[in-house]
Amino acid sequence: MRRIAGFMALLAALALVCAAAPCARAGQEEKKEDLRLEPVVVNAEKRSEEVQDVPASITVLEEGDLRDMGIKNTDDLARHVPGLEFNDFGSRRHGLMFLRGIKNLPTTEPSTGYYVDGVNYSKPYMFNFPLFDVERVEVLKGPQGALYGRNTVGGVINVLTRQPGNEVVFSAGTTLGNFGQKEVRGNWSGPLVEDRLFLGIYGMAAARDGFMENDVDTGGKDGRYQDGKAARMKLRYLANPDWELGLILDAQQHDDGAYSGRRTSRNSLVKAGAVGTDSRYHYSHDFDGSQENECWGATLNSVYETGLGSFHSITGYRDYDSDEDIDADFSPLDVMRKQYVQRDQDFSQEFRLNSSEGDGPLEWLVGTSFFNLHSRTEVTNRMGADHAAPGMKVAFDTDRHNMGASAFGQGTYTFWERFDLTLGLRYEYEHADVDAEQLNTPAGGPASVAASHDGAMHFGALLPKVSLAWHLDDDHMLYGTISRAHRSGGFNDASAPSGKEAYAEEYSWLYEVGLKSMFMDGRLMFNLSGFYTSIDDEQLPLFKTGTMQSYIDNAGKSYRTGIEIESRYRLTEELGLDANFSWIEARFEEYEDPAVGADYAGNRVFLVPNYTYGLGLDYRHALNGDWNLVGRADITGVGSRYFDDGNTVEENPYDLVDLRFGVEGEHLACTLWVKNVFDKEYTVFENTTAGIAEDGAPRTFGMSLDYSF
Repeated sequence: MRRIAGFMALLAALALVCAAAPCARAGQEEKKEDLRLEPVVVNAEKRSEEVQDVPASITVLEEGDLRDMGIKNTDDLARHVPGLEFNDFGSRRHGLMFLRGIKNLPTTEPSTGYYVDGVNYSKPYMFNFPLFDVERVEVLKGPQGALYGRNTVGGVINVLTRQPGNEVVFSAGTTLGNFGQKEVRGNWSGPLVEDRLFLGIYGMAAARDGFMENDVDTGGKDGRYQDGKAARMKLRYLANPDWELGLILDAQQHDDGAYSGRRTSRNSLVKAGAVGTDSRYHYSHDFDGSQENECWGATLNSVYETGLGSFHSITGYRDYDSDEDIDADFSPLDVMRKQYVQRDQDFSQEFRLNSSEGDGPLEWLVGTSFFNLHSRTEVTNRMGADHAAPGMKVAFDTDRHNMGASAFGQGTYTFWERFDLTLGLRYEYEHADVDAEQLNTPAGGPASVAASHDGAMHFGALLPKVSLAWHLDDDHMLYGTISRAHRSGGFNDASAPSGKEAYAEEYSWLYEVGLKSMFMDGRLMFNLSGFYTSIDDEQLPLFKTGTMQSYIDNAGKSYRTGIEIESRYRLTEELGLDANFSWIEARFEEYEDPAVGADYAGNRVFLVPNYTYGLGLDYRHALNGDWNLVGRADITGVGSRYFDDGNTVEENPYDLVDLRFGVEGEHLACTLWVKNVFDKEYTVFENTTAGIAEDGAPRTFGMSLDYSF
């Protein structure tokens, strides 16, 4: 509580400074203009508008922010966005994301939409996307069903990459750090035909040794190592003054150390006395896991200006392959090894017509979308010499197919010059089917079908939105929003209990009020929002106690209520301050787990911290010529969390400090950086059922060198 009180006191002091700030003298007008925060334009509601005019809670980080904050991936991003939590437990494929306390688990449909250049990345295991060549990231908080549709119960993350143009841009860089960190990167963009055809190419490769040490000598790499590469090519074609086309091809490949989790006192083998617990940053497995994935995609964007408005077409295809091998007993014993193979192919199409800008008091858009997703998983458990049935193999083969279509529209009408009324509505239809089976193969014997199911189901959802904004003046806006979203239903694999082969949709309602404001002649931005989100038929992971296989069921009803604060302040020409704070109360109203006979109603939702905060100070000082001295200090904090539904295993609050310092010239930049300066030890997640924990990264440091012209 003292952390919260201290942070709130800082924000209160900042507000007092704003209220008490004297009017500037006439001779200072030019200087005041230099200190204004630059307006930020976003496409959050599928049209270009200044973020301070959008009646919604949105965090925006532009290219300079991403560079100065050292944001390279989704984990880094989460530390600078209030209400966003992300940790890749076990491997890149097992990312756990919470937005406003609403979870994305790798085994379920996502609750947060993740879009890159307008194309949806449809599954949570695709979310740990390397943020390279990015122009802007927009994080929309709360249900976004009317404009974005399915699987946006928590919100939407929009990533927009840089567009090539007439200016020739070239850059190359490298990063070296501890734990053997190495990265090389480069890009080129410019015109192939001036004013008509443009090309952009970006590539990177990165590797790092693991920070988890295996106490069993297996001859493998340290746990949580990383080795990957990614590339993107963009073609932009201006066919005529009214028609623009863009083609994007991208690919990435990663090889990561997987599931180097350490055993805790809750591990079944530890409780049986067969093995002991592991110390922090250590594990003891007889087999070193690995996770390899390859994904690529293509995007075709088209914008055509008509007399009625701009017509947008966004076509996307994503292909994702993952192969994972892990020590499934997490011990030096040879009990069980698991292989997890994932294959996804996803096609999506959106057509949208936006009204012309400045055509009157009404702005509108209408559209339709379609998607076709095929996903296949093959999970194989192989029993080792220390198992009761050595040589036995249990395999789960699950083939899922989802396809759907939607129609949507939204309009904003301005009346009495200061009020904006927004109404939105979307209807979605989805068809899903599955073919799943479990094959048991005893040692030396033939395979037999132990369980199977196939089936199909249909979903339909009506997703409304209403919002009212009151512009008190050009710098201050009050707003209120009500909106609905849903998460798609789906099918479990063949290990699910009888009657639990499928699970239904999950629905949420958002009620939000907020203030967006600018003070001190545009030097200080201060945004405040309060929200309440209710979730019905919540999809929750349950376990069969006999086999410890997980399945999904509509077992809960819960709510999230909270406050978010974001602020930016340009203190001087050389100093900038940004701050954010999020407080969330997330509790179950209904939740019974039949597997253990427990009722969790009234408990806090697992893994949701009661608060997060961030405070950053940015410094830039002019030296001789074109050289600048640059630096940034960040402190981020995470409140207490529970790792279990029963609220018996609690992780204490922790704070992390990051520093960056260097020099920048017109063509060359050199930066020294440190993350987790004080080498804080903390646990990001524990699977309390399995008794396996994941430690947060220790102190890392290094140097980055970049050249551009």
